[in-house]
Amino acid sequence: MERPPRPITAGAVLIVALIVSMAGSYITFRSIQAAFAQHEAYDTAHQQLEKCQQLQSDEDAALRGYLGTGNAYFLQQYKDADYMAAFETLSQDVGGLRIGGASPLLLDLNREHAYWKQQIATPLISNSNAPDAVQRLERGKIVMDQIQGDYSQLADILGSGSRRLFDESVKLLRNLAAGTAATILLFGIAALVADVYRSRSQAALERERMVTDTLQRAFLSGWDLLPYLRVGTAYVSSTRQAAVGGDLFDVYQLDDHRALILVADVSGKGLGAAVDTAQVKYTVRTLAETERDPAAVLRRFNEIFVRSAHDPEAFVSLFLGVIDDRDLTLRYASAGHAPVFLRGGSQVRALPATGPVIGLGKEAAFTSERVDLNVGDVIVLATDGLTEARDQAGLMLGEDQAIKWIERGDADPQRLADEIVANVRRYAGGRIADDLALLVIRLQRAPVSDQVGDGRARHEVTPEPADGRAGGA
Repeated sequence: MERPPRPITAGAVLIVALIVSMAGSYITFRSIQAAFAQHEAYDTAHQQLEKCQQLQSDEDAALRGYLGTGNAYFLQQYKDADYMAAFETLSQDVGGLRIGGASPLLLDLNREHAYWKQQIATPLISNSNAPDAVQRLERGKIVMDQIQGDYSQLADILGSGSRRLFDESVKLLRNLAAGTAATILLFGIAALVADVYRSRSQAALERERMVTDTLQRAFLSGWDLLPYLRVGTAYVSSTRQAAVGGDLFDVYQLDDHRALILVADVSGKGLGAAVDTAQVKYTVRTLAETERDPAAVLRRFNEIFVRSAHDPEAFVSLFLGVIDDRDLTLRYASAGHAPVFLRGGSQVRALPATGPVIGLGKEAAFTSERVDLNVGDVIVLATDGLTEARDQAGLMLGEDQAIKWIERGDADPQRLADEIVANVRRYAGGRIADDLALLVIRLQRAPVSDQVGDGRARHEVTPEPADGRAGGA
């Protein structure tokens, strides 16, 4: 007699879910990267257009200055305005975009500038007192008005294409992020159904907690191990409920010498927070591929988040840094995030926020800061579950106490992360009221041979209090 087939287990379903999630994340990254690369090409063409427009105006102003004063200084300015080289670059940039209606305008601009130079500028420079000088100047003004009008039309075409591409990119990002999160949720539900079918007991309820824990691990995994960084991590959840939180950290290799480090706290819980968390991780990675300034990354991400967030009241506190091992520097921008701590020798200092939280408005301003590092320096990135931990009397931990813990902490990043978590537990009397994501990084020159960790965070869940209350995120 044949043995009946085994029912699909939760573990098998979750393995498939993780594989699908990783594949979806890769597809998301590549698609968004291509979309933003094309958007970058539009921005480059628009900047070159403004440059050409300015050079044309400079030529006209220099010509009029020379005719009005006879001063050779203006004539030198006229000669220095290298309009044709800039226009050639503009033609290549716009031609690469293959925009309908742009080519005729470029031909008109080239023809109008040639006419202005041959029929207006050159004759007037040769003989400014010619009998027809006034008539040539009047014709020159008409030609300049035509040139400016053509440039305005071309700018409108580029702007329209850029806005359309931006909207398509945001839509793609939202759909792919939502699809990835929905896929994970679907497989999670399938795992729960498999467990209920197999046991219909208390074990099924415990499996539900395991599903949630696995989903949280998926968002906290997938960061890169780099030879000049030693990394320690920890994640402590405040609840056993099956709701994905919004705490996130990431280490991502931008090139052979630069690494992105990130810690973020997304408002809310559940599927909405899962969508926003995926959006934060992969959008910031994509933007950092093309934007070298962390503040520029936050500005562009803020615009995307405001337009695409599923909840108009959603927000994100976020710290983004880029470590360069060539000159041992950290360039960072912080969107209203709880302080990040830098330990150099026995001294610890906080790196404060450089802008508001993400999601308050599209016009929010962000700035970057540069910090010089030394080999052996330690950077501690944490969500507000660290500084906002409370003791039994409700007293908040605060920055000063966190700095003392870091000053006295172990030199090894993983041991330091574990010490901080243990200290928070003791301070809070075992009741963790808010999720805590912790990323500890130590700068080093030598390759890592005994790196603690494997690209996955240490993940814990705090038991609920005896009175049945659970802390919020």
